[in-house]
Amino acid sequence: MNTANYLKSGKYPLSTETLSFIQDQIKLLENLSGLGGKNYIIQPNGKIGGIVVITKKIKTGIIEKEEREVLELLDTPAYSQQTRYVTVLTEKKNIVADDQTYAEARIYRRAQFSATRGVESYPINSFVNFVNHSAVTLDPFPTNAILAERIRQMPATVLEYLKDTLAKKLTSSAMKGITREQIDGLRTSCVLSCSESVALFGCSDYTLIVTEQGSRQVRQELIQGTDRHYVRTYNGVGWGTWTQQTETAMHLDVKIVGTRVYVRHGALGEDCDLVLLRKKKRSRWRATGGANAYSKNRGIRKRRSAKTQYVYFKGIKLSKGTPGKWYVPKCVAVDDKARDGNLIGKELPGLCASLFYVGTEGYYRIQGSRKRIVLKSTRSGKGKQHAGYAPIGLQIARLTPKGGKDSGGEIVKMKYRISQYVTTTKIVNGKPVPVAWNFKRSFSME
Repeated sequence: MNTANYLKSGKYPLSTETLSFIQDQIKLLENLSGLGGKNYIIQPNGKIGGIVVITKKIKTGIIEKEEREVLELLDTPAYSQQTRYVTVLTEKKNIVADDQTYAEARIYRRAQFSATRGVESYPINSFVNFVNHSAVTLDPFPTNAILAERIRQMPATVLEYLKDTLAKKLTSSAMKGITREQIDGLRTSCVLSCSESVALFGCSDYTLIVTEQGSRQVRQELIQGTDRHYVRTYNGVGWGTWTQQTETAMHLDVKIVGTRVYVRHGALGEDCDLVLLRKKKRSRWRATGGANAYSKNRGIRKRRSAKTQYVYFKGIKLSKGTPGKWYVPKCVAVDDKARDGNLIGKELPGLCASLFYVGTEGYYRIQGSRKRIVLKSTRSGKGKQHAGYAPIGLQIARLTPKGGKDSGGEIVKMKYRISQYVTTTKIVNGKPVPVAWNFKRSFSME
């Protein structure tokens, strides 16, 4: 290690070069932090305060190297289940000496736990937590093996150990002797392979898949034997009854008879809805950052490739039928009842009627097409056509509390078509010749 002989001649020059020499000595000690790994936390006094070591990649020209930084971990806020990041706070301080101000002479960098991302934040999952310089991990950062062992030893607190960390780190776990109370307590996303557990539907070996739907609802799927599926939903108050899926719930069959659309599906959970979609053009501009966006993204507009995509049409939810049986779906809910409440109770022809409309200039148009729709009495040409269609779709999906789609099955792609039929004919040379037409609405499969 580099040293300075301050006492040899009885005096020593104090200069900015000397201060830089001392700082370099401290930096040399900072390099020793690499012995503990890349990102880790040391908390000698339990769960309050401590030291944070962060490893960053620094690129100089074409050379990239890793540099480590040792930061003080502030006592507050303390670690909690809501902690998602370790955020670094930077404070620059001026010094006044001899009537002269030295701008940003001192820079303080400290770390703290936070639930939201800051200007400089690192995911909490990227850190290993050490106590008293040993390799024993603390509760907030457990390993998969420790989590699984604690669940087996403390069955009454299964839910506590499954929250957040288990959902991300323990993707699938084999467990033995699961009780009914433990299954009722599972409300955080996980996959469990259960053996010699409480008998459900005559079987004690099964797979249990738990998924969270929005902020309150939870879905449990039980898989047994040769692909037997049972599903139930937690609504924030209690669990619903188990429902057997006679076929894949997210699969949807559609058939068209005349102008009526029939659908058939499997046993759907309480959290599943049959929704109506339509295809529309996506904006060529990417969404810009709002008030809560990073400062570097605010006010910046970025172009993106043009495409079309299926979107939730007016928040329309369709009725669900008996599993395995054909039925005609009708609208049961919309997003804006004040504007679209008249759609409730209507079938698909009435729900899609607004896709074919009269424009402000008096011409017929169909959403998604720039061309006008004209009767055959008018010659088609540039900007005019005699027929057209609007792409629509049906899908079984789970919706978020805000109304957006959380997940869903495959989209049944359809076309809402506008064609024409003859209303009036006249006889010319002994043969009927059409002289008047009207519009005909119909559906077809893509």
